[in-house]
Amino acid sequence: MKRILVENIGDGMLLAKEVLGPSGNVLLNKGTAVNAAMGRRLKNWGILFVYVEGEEELQTAQAVAQLSPDQILALLENKFSAVINNPIMKKIFAAVYNYKLNKGPR
Repeated sequence: MKRILVENIGDGMLLAKEVLGPSGNVLLNKGTAVNAAMGRRLKNWGILFVYVEGEEELQTAQAVAQLSPDQILALLENKFSAVINNPIMKKIFAAVYNYKLNKGPR
């Protein structure tokens, strides 16, 4: 299983994990064959990554490190969307965002 950016989805790839929407609903089931058009649709829904069948790549960490601050913010806003109004979760959100920003290549 490997994690890839949705814009790198190729025709015939199989999902290794379910794709969940911001509210936790299942958008696509594990084992679903996806294509580039589905990748564009997922990006429009705010999904940045999916897990597909295949061997883990060392490039995954590099792809994450290449995310812009805006992409990191969008990814975290998607993950925290259901709880962001909780004051404690806002602090956790800020801490995770700062951690991700400072975790880049050294």
